[in-house]
Amino acid sequence: MHPLDGITVVDFTTMINGPYTTMLLSDMGAEVIKVEPPDGDSWRAVGGGFIACNRGKRGICLDLKKDEAREIIYKLIERSDVLVENARWGVWHRLGLDYESVVKKKPDLIYVSVLGHGSSGPLSATPGYDPLLQTRSGQSVGQGGIGKPPVFHAIAINDMATPMLGAYGAVLALLARARTGKGQHVESSLTNASIALQSGDFIDYAGMERKYRGGTGMKGPSATHRLYEAGDKRWICIMCYQDEHWDSLCKVLGQEVLLSDPRFETEEKRQENDEALVEILRGVFRGKSSSEWVAALSQANVPSALGQSAEDVLQDKHCDENDYFAKLHDLEFGPVRLPGVGPQFSDMSGVIRRAVPMLGQHTEEVLTELGYSEENINDLKEKRIVFQADIPQ
Repeated sequence: MHPLDGITVVDFTTMINGPYTTMLLSDMGAEVIKVEPPDGDSWRAVGGGFIACNRGKRGICLDLKKDEAREIIYKLIERSDVLVENARWGVWHRLGLDYESVVKKKPDLIYVSVLGHGSSGPLSATPGYDPLLQTRSGQSVGQGGIGKPPVFHAIAINDMATPMLGAYGAVLALLARARTGKGQHVESSLTNASIALQSGDFIDYAGMERKYRGGTGMKGPSATHRLYEAGDKRWICIMCYQDEHWDSLCKVLGQEVLLSDPRFETEEKRQENDEALVEILRGVFRGKSSSEWVAALSQANVPSALGQSAEDVLQDKHCDENDYFAKLHDLEFGPVRLPGVGPQFSDMSGVIRRAVPMLGQHTEEVLTELGYSEENINDLKEKRIVFQADIPQ
């Protein structure tokens, strides 16, 4: 049994945040039908990035600028429980597929908008891309540190966090519908997600002292909470949250003298003399290999981790034992290893129903389910209203 068995989702999304929202629902058992224009989701060109957000779905392709295509969409919506879109605010109004228009025909529909800046305010109709939100929301400045250059996150953190709020909202709205029989409009936005990710920075009260996270050399917020390069050029992260961690660290490093150094006798003083301590520890860590340090730190119960690449993590036995990765066969790329289903349950399971759909792979299949005859479908194809992929054998 899967948590969202029997739920159908119409997916009008592109790029990252919208497709990842619907993929999360698909992973929980929902039947997701991805709707694409004739030229497809622009994110298809990314390859692996597209796979990461679109596995498990069926895909149809049609030209929404044509009236007959919108008729098909309305038939699909009538049979669905959730609609998800991530266009700029106002785009779907022009096509007559905004929430107010759709809910008149389908009052119990859950309509999810994954937005850049929300549906109100002067920025509501402007594009919302992750790097712009990193900059505007304070993430880049906060990560860089006071008086230092801002820092860009290579991971699209807002694009990945926003879908979690969107999928969470969709599931809660479905729960409410089970009680009331009514649908509703759910919004998640990159701005809201970015603020949520920085919750500690957005607490404001009289006398509030703000601390920024950048730290010396952008390797961590302080000398005892940062990355260090070992003698084999690999990196180690240490996190000494308690005094006992500090004591153990000094002993492992053979630097017991630091325990009696007045500059470092308390966490507050270690913070005040951060750069001096970084220089000392940096030199010590270069004296042994990363594997030697990690083994010694682990034995002394000092929280630490060896820096790994994506390739390393894919081979990590711990990840295998916890089923953090899955395998599927992609029609374009062949065998693919990719992140598995997120939540793990004792009495239910997630599911990856199928690989990423080719553009228009399931158009004929879905139209047949909607009651269209073979003759109808061929006519729609000839008029270039719908498109069906040629599936490789």
